[in-house]
Amino acid sequence: MVAAAGLAISTPAGAEWLFDADAGAFYDSNLTNAQNQPDIRADFAAALAGSVGSFYALTGSDGITVSINASGEAYHRFHGLNLLGIGASVDYRHKFGLGYSAPWLRIAGSASYDSYQQDLRTGARWSALAELGERFTEQLDAAIGGVLERRYGPNGEAVVPGIPGTVFNLQGQSAYLRAGYSPIDALLLTAKLEIRRGDVVSTTRRNFAIFEASSAIAADPTFGPDFFAYRLRGTTGTATASASWALNERSSLNLVYAGEKTRAYDDLDYRSYRISLSYAYRY
Repeated sequence: MVAAAGLAISTPAGAEWLFDADAGAFYDSNLTNAQNQPDIRADFAAALAGSVGSFYALTGSDGITVSINASGEAYHRFHGLNLLGIGASVDYRHKFGLGYSAPWLRIAGSASYDSYQQDLRTGARWSALAELGERFTEQLDAAIGGVLERRYGPNGEAVVPGIPGTVFNLQGQSAYLRAGYSPIDALLLTAKLEIRRGDVVSTTRRNFAIFEASSAIAADPTFGPDFFAYRLRGTTGTATASASWALNERSSLNLVYAGEKTRAYDDLDYRSYRISLSYAYRY
């Protein structure tokens, strides 16, 4: 989500404190990541997130932001997906020159622990990002980057001899291209294309084709007593479009649409989309 540009408080040590809050709701068309229509489950959820961070200007061209954050989601139908999360992040940025058109390099890392109402998905995760970008005009910028990610889910119980139940032990890597355009001062439009290769989880009723391709299987009572979660290797393409409207110097309304298509083993694939609307405040 895109937050409005904010106002920072300077401290005697030269740091700038940043406070962020984000509240909204979203709709996900395929929470189960299922291929067959009878197994697809959709839902609405409310989301709340906040962070406290500190920005340090290391030099005239280098800056680093360190923050801690907390988040929560509450679903309308599938309460097993309700979660509380806490995490931390470090974000370093270097600018190659002076002026708005100078390219930048960004390196960031984050780690979090998410506790779900249904324990199968509970666990830690981390990610690392590298991005290179440039502002071409005062209205237009673009960036290219890559992400490494790892998720740990130790709570799955095996249901098939010889196949582990830790379906949410996941890893993957992705590359993306992003562009932002601001036709007027109050509006920022963003488009992003991303391709990811790695582990994915699909939850369905018993499915022999998915079973053959799975590296882990566990019962998933979040969606019903006859649903099972399967870990697969897959390639996911995501197209995201967003609009951020600045209400004032500290807050904005943000609308985001993301469409995904994942292709796994043989002809196993699924599609989904997610729409979110949020209010962001930064101080």
